[in-house]
Amino acid sequence: MDRINQIKLSHDSFVSLHVQLRTQVRQLILSGRWAPGGAVPSENQLSRTLNISRTTVRLALQQLELEGLIARVPGKGTFVADRGGGDAGTRLLAFVTCGFDDAEALDLLKGAELEARANGYGIVFSHVRHSRDEAAVIKRLQEDGTAGALLWPNLDEGQSAQRRVDAFQQITMPLVFIDRDIPGVERDLITSDNIAGARALMFHLVELGHRHIVYLSHPMMSIRPVAERYNAYRDVMREAGLTPVEPWLIGHEGRETVGHQALRASLDSNSLEFQQLKDHVLNASTRPTAIVAVNDYTAVLAMRVLKFLNIRVPESMSITGFDDIDLAVHLETPLTTVAQDHSAISRLATRVLIDRLQGDTQPARTEVVPVGLRLRSSTTVPVQVTGGA
Repeated sequence: MDRINQIKLSHDSFVSLHVQLRTQVRQLILSGRWAPGGAVPSENQLSRTLNISRTTVRLALQQLELEGLIARVPGKGTFVADRGGGDAGTRLLAFVTCGFDDAEALDLLKGAELEARANGYGIVFSHVRHSRDEAAVIKRLQEDGTAGALLWPNLDEGQSAQRRVDAFQQITMPLVFIDRDIPGVERDLITSDNIAGARALMFHLVELGHRHIVYLSHPMMSIRPVAERYNAYRDVMREAGLTPVEPWLIGHEGRETVGHQALRASLDSNSLEFQQLKDHVLNASTRPTAIVAVNDYTAVLAMRVLKFLNIRVPESMSITGFDDIDLAVHLETPLTTVAQDHSAISRLATRVLIDRLQGDTQPARTEVVPVGLRLRSSTTVPVQVTGGA
């Protein structure tokens, strides 16, 4: 029972339960906490204690057996395999993220796992809710023998910037950032071409004739992708001879509004984000003809608010997003957005991490992965242009 208590599954995560179980047991084995020859809890024990089906347990254990991490002994049970006494931890990578609750995390996880496996490494996943916990989790992974880590950072304001930098200075194993970096921490970063993507959206709107365009975001404007997209909005407005306006900010101060939170807010007209956006629209001195949302989830929220206010999209107001989530094409009004290649990002990040493990000593670098513009029904010529203005 003590062994099972070391396993913590999230039934609310987008990550499948069998994947969570497999990766956690793998980490326990490769870190040495489950020693060779030790008994693995039975399917019945795992199913009953973790509140998951035996089919889920069986799938996870079968995959661990195929990897050679566990072995079944007829009539006796399942045991941690003896892999020859080598230093198993040196072939183990970690993927640490704040984003298991969003669907895009699946593509990131799959890409990292595919690239790691192709290069002879195992990978474990760890979900960290708060920025203040990230360095401690990665340090513990390092102490367990993990070779290196990929980190999709949480940039809430739960810890002072200097204390966070100081905490990461204690991490000596290779570490690669995904999507965004931590200011003051010099590590490799793999991200999307946010600037090119946002500029493409803005050029599209300007070419349609939009002159009153607003950028919609959560308050964490300092996060690299958010800042890059806003800077692109501002630059294109100026290049077109237009005046950028102050961004419309919604959500709690000092907190990033992640995908599932924005979706929940879109379904609750009394939510903070819904009310804030409604007030922005109703109180604008000049109502914009287009909204450039920081991401697709925020764009979905904007669509719901405008529908609540009887403002038609795109006839009365165009909306764009960023990410190209699966929902974007299936909305009542399919969303014009920018597609990110999350799998390519995580595969490249994993290759960079493995290069570091194999002796690459060049200075920390940032690499961007190309994006693609997806033009759909949520954008059109503004009303005043249609009328000949």
